[in-house]
Amino acid sequence: MELKWSWLPLVLGAIVLVWLVIWFFPSLLRGKPHNAVLVAHAQRLRRIPRFRTLARRREIEMLLRVVAVLFLIGGSIFLSSRLTSTKTHQPEVSNRDIMLCLDVSGSMTSYDEQLAREFRKIAEGLDGERIGLTIWSGVAVTVFPLTDDYDFVIEQLDDAAEKLASYDYNFTSGTFLGDDRGSLISDGLVSCVDRFDRPDEERGRAVVLASDNDPQGKPIFKLPEAAEYAASKDVVVYGLGTPGMSYDPGATAGFQDVVDKTGGSLKIMGEDGSTAEIAQGINDLEAARSKEPARVSVLDEPGIGATLVTIGVVLVVLVGIRRRA
Repeated sequence: MELKWSWLPLVLGAIVLVWLVIWFFPSLLRGKPHNAVLVAHAQRLRRIPRFRTLARRREIEMLLRVVAVLFLIGGSIFLSSRLTSTKTHQPEVSNRDIMLCLDVSGSMTSYDEQLAREFRKIAEGLDGERIGLTIWSGVAVTVFPLTDDYDFVIEQLDDAAEKLASYDYNFTSGTFLGDDRGSLISDGLVSCVDRFDRPDEERGRAVVLASDNDPQGKPIFKLPEAAEYAASKDVVVYGLGTPGMSYDPGATAGFQDVVDKTGGSLKIMGEDGSTAEIAQGINDLEAARSKEPARVSVLDEPGIGATLVTIGVVLVVLVGIRRRA
């Protein structure tokens, strides 16, 4: 700890020292008072027990007053000089961006509500990441961009689950082109990868891709090309497949190739621990957290000064009570 105004105690200390010299050695600065009264045989008076008791009591009271004044002065010096402490801390900031990528094609109708709730569980398992939600079928649409407002994220995912459960087509409007193209997982993945901003910053980036990998129509990108594109952008893909994928080994194998190429993993929705494992995988992203420049905080420490002043005030009050008793 240190004093912000270190010169102030020296000035106040010098004033107190002069005051103490005047108090204890008054004869050094002034002579005999002109109005002094000479009393004969005062020595006999000083030997009277009652006088000696009262004189001792008076001396104790004056000593306590001096001590109280010293406490008050000392506390005032500490308070006026601003005793401070300096603390240096290194804040840790999350540098991870997570894009939730949901297939809302017709074949996913019976799964989308549950997948939205699985997304909510994944969001609850994260801490400090920016999260966004993109839905797609023939075309990708952003529901909400990357944000670290977790209350908003949870609210939006709950709203998405309710709308998907009630087959609210307004929620998925814009994802269908009106032709035979749908569930284009490769184009959906590329669109989700393109939703990441701040390309110049070194951040951990992941896509949670939920789909049954049952594309209809001709996509712009083939699935291996989409996987290569995600890997080139250092985006890790975590897959959430549907239980129906077990009847199509080709769909499962293609999905598995995508996540393997980016360093992610494939889980089937509803399996025990599937969402927890995805959240843990995101938390383990390399270089996920960065250190900001050290911050120096200067904090006032009024405790010592306030304690001394409090003791001084208590002594003054006790002496006053004793004197009236």
